[in-house]
Amino acid sequence: MKLEKKISLALIIVFLTFGALFFITGFSIFRLLNSILVLDKLVTYVLFPLLFIGGFMLIGFIINRRIRKPLTFFIRWIDQLSLGIFKMPDTINKHSIKDMEFGPFLELKIKLDGLTNQLKKAEEERKELEETRRKWTAGVTHDLKTPLSYVKGYAAMLRSEHKWNEEEIKEFANIIEEKSLYMEQLIDDLSVIYEFEKMQIPVNLQTANLVEFVKDVLEDFQKYPMSNDYPIHLDIKQKDDILLSFDPILLKRALENFMMNAISHNPIGTIVTITLEKVKNSTVIEVNDNGIGMDNKMVEQLFNQYYRGTTTDKSPLGSGLGMSIAKQFIEKQGGKIKVESEPGKGTKIKIKFPEQ
Repeated sequence: MKLEKKISLALIIVFLTFGALFFITGFSIFRLLNSILVLDKLVTYVLFPLLFIGGFMLIGFIINRRIRKPLTFFIRWIDQLSLGIFKMPDTINKHSIKDMEFGPFLELKIKLDGLTNQLKKAEEERKELEETRRKWTAGVTHDLKTPLSYVKGYAAMLRSEHKWNEEEIKEFANIIEEKSLYMEQLIDDLSVIYEFEKMQIPVNLQTANLVEFVKDVLEDFQKYPMSNDYPIHLDIKQKDDILLSFDPILLKRALENFMMNAISHNPIGTIVTITLEKVKNSTVIEVNDNGIGMDNKMVEQLFNQYYRGTTTDKSPLGSGLGMSIAKQFIEKQGGKIKVESEPGKGTKIKIKFPEQ
């Protein structure tokens, strides 16, 4: 039996029980009134049933309108929510919701309405995330297949009976190595994302000279061939050493990802500048470029691990996960990150570490 029918049956039983008690006691009252007012017995026995029936019809109408219908409405509403229909029922038993009186149930209606809106919003966000994740997964799959096809192709060429000269063999080997590095980086990034979700990323803070550290990072980064087409400068705002407590591995990885993002999404010749500065009680690292910039929507999505602005098979450092990972690396060390960008005016990534 449905809950709605059970409620209706319970109300009917309660209604009839009270009716019977009222009927029995009512006759006693009418007898008392009859002895006082000296009414005719016929009038008494005719008047009482009429008053009794009329009174109970009125009570039944009130109970039906103010209790049973609202309860039926809320049951239908909750039933819809359980089925994934995140909206208020339009009608109950062909009765318009506008005609219903909720009275003591008004607060419950307001709460359910708020819950419905929250569930609807959460469902929309879930669907949007699922679609984004689907596209991202398809992109990552493509990013793995593309370098793999290079590796298979050049390996097949080397295995063929054709006599390749030493220079050609070296070129093939370099391409295979580069594509292998890219796939290894992508797998590492996927592993990092998993470790972040499991809260298993260790942080090894060390106090060191930030200036020398960044110089070493830039020197290593400029060994990658793609960096040759993008001038990279270091701008140090003060002469003194900048001491900072940080994790060298995590910070290096973050800075490389920020620089790679500036290179991957900007035309050749874009200038990338790393600025180091002590500001009040904090240390600031800025990664600036004078490239094409981003609109507000792209800025908002920049650190979403499932967001891909373009394909990432351009270089062995780009995995499509880099910006999300870099942000988490910075926050793991107690830093904060802010992005400023405007189409046609470049992008500034500002990293701030509070003084420890």
